[in-house]
Amino acid sequence: MKLRIHFYITLLLLLKVLAVAQPVLSQSDSEDSEEQLLFILPEGWKEEFTDRTESLSTTEYVPEGQSEANWEEMLTIQTLLNKPSADPVKMMSGITKYLSQDCSEFDYKPIDIGGIDNNYPSMAVLVLCGQEKERNGGYVSLLRGISGEENYFLLQKTWKTRPFNSQKKSPINLEQRKFWLGYLSYLRVCSESRGDCPKNIKLD
Repeated sequence: MKLRIHFYITLLLLLKVLAVAQPVLSQSDSEDSEEQLLFILPEGWKEEFTDRTESLSTTEYVPEGQSEANWEEMLTIQTLLNKPSADPVKMMSGITKYLSQDCSEFDYKPIDIGGIDNNYPSMAVLVLCGQEKERNGGYVSLLRGISGEENYFLLQKTWKTRPFNSQKKSPINLEQRKFWLGYLSYLRVCSESRGDCPKNIKLD
């Protein structure tokens, strides 16, 4: 099962039950929303897929030379619309619990990146799926959730891997994980109404 489907379904369920460029503000995911994600596209990456429903916005990026059908690394930005001040701990707990159902080898580890970022609650976890039930392989994901006053943002960096023991050493080395955790930690949420967005930055 594609990882996109995992997170797409997860966030909809949670809604019901609960080239390096200068920084640019992503377009508002809601016409009435002034809350934005300050996003920088990594060098050598490209947008590969985008989708929008009334409650969820999803955009996927892959490295140049990879595609939606054939990728080894993926960056996913999802916005759960009109989900104000969601509890990041409960949200991430629901996401990891759901993901575990599709893995016969599964573990996750909370990562301390500071609970508040730019006055928005935030939480990060490392997800280790050593063996997917529907694919002969696993994956490693860094997830960061940001709870906005209007929307909930889920940032995800994923590597496909061979099967591995999720209780032992990760197949993705520490340097790569630190780099991408730093990248995800750098991304910010801001709101024009609060006046905490950078000045002189134009919307796409």
